Amino acid sequence: MKKFLAIILAALMCAALVACGTANEADDTNTDAKAEKLVCGVTIIPGLNEQDENGNWIGFESEFAMEVGKILGMDVEFQVIDWGQKYNELNSGAIDCVWNGFTANSSDDGVARSELVDFSYGYMLNQQCVVVKAENVNNYLSEADLNGKKACVEGGSAGASYAESVTDKENIFTTPAQINAFTEVKSGAVDFIVVDITLAQNLCGTGDYSDLAIVEAIELDSEIYAVGFKKGSELTEKVNGAIKELEANGKLMEIATKYGFENVLKVSETIE
Repeated sequence: MKKFLAIILAALMCAALVACGTANEADDTNTDAKAEKLVCGVTIIPGLNEQDENGNWIGFESEFAMEVGKILGMDVEFQVIDWGQKYNELNSGAIDCVWNGFTANSSDDGVARSELVDFSYGYMLNQQCVVVKAENVNNYLSEADLNGKKACVEGGSAGASYAESVTDKENIFTTPAQINAFTEVKSGAVDFIVVDITLAQNLCGTGDYSDLAIVEAIELDSEIYAVGFKKGSELTEKVNGAIKELEANGKLMEIATKYGFENVLKVSETIE
């Protein structure tokens, strides 16, 4: 009888060990399967970052980020931020990067953005532009005509820096996202807005903004978009590799063409 009990006990212990090993293997498998997350800070910009009726993220920047995520084996998540708080969001770890038409060759409060964040390779050319009511466009023939006028800009943007150089600060009103500025100039609350030309070209003269126009007589300097990361982030190099891969296999041009940005797509290892 004792011998029989010993055999039963040994069998139970073996079964327990096997079950434990299986559970550990399952845990290991689940751990391996759990992908890292890439949290991208964005604002809503039609054609770049926006959500469709089902809540899915669409737009050039959104699809671009998701393709990079596939290459890196990371789940991409988009988090809407107040543009003026982008550096705080990044440095606090609330987001991993700013992927939202981020002009790299610009400055904030006199400090070059490249000193505040690490930038990926540049990938798109851009310009700021001045937008007014179409009926007033001929009243703006030079920068001098903006002096003393009321402006609306996205807080902390390249457009904000330009507005401060052409009109008094007390005449400048800020908004958390560029898209909101169009409503302000349309309503007559301000005289002009300064926004990305890629956005203005998509909106001015169409739909709700059919009565707005770009001031062609005032041409601003060229800019380049890049992804911004916290200083010292290991993600910068990884994303750069993915950008090069997407450029080489044609996927980046495919996404750009889908949203009408094929003529401004330009991958560059420098942001100057």
